[in-house]
This record gives sequence, C-alpha cells and structure tokens, in this order.
Amino acid sequence: MVFVTKYRRGVFTKEILDDMRTVFAGVCADFEAERVEFDG
Repeated sequence: MVFVTKYRRGVFTKEILDDMRTVFAGVCADFEAERVEFDG
C-alpha cells in the first residue's frame, strides 16, 4: 500500500506522522502484513 498526498507541500507534521505510524501499524497487524518502510 502506498499513501501519498495530491499536492506536494508541507501537509504532514510530526504529530500527524506519529499518529499515522500507529494507525498503519494497526492496519498491517489486522491484515497480517509487514510494514517495510514508513517515511514522511
């Protein structure tokens, strides 16, 4: 799964990235998938 924004500008703050990391980890666990990379 690849998640991108429509426009490349400073959308993701550190706080949002921290929340997204937690959410994505939960989704991967639900689907028994491995998160290979996460970067903001």
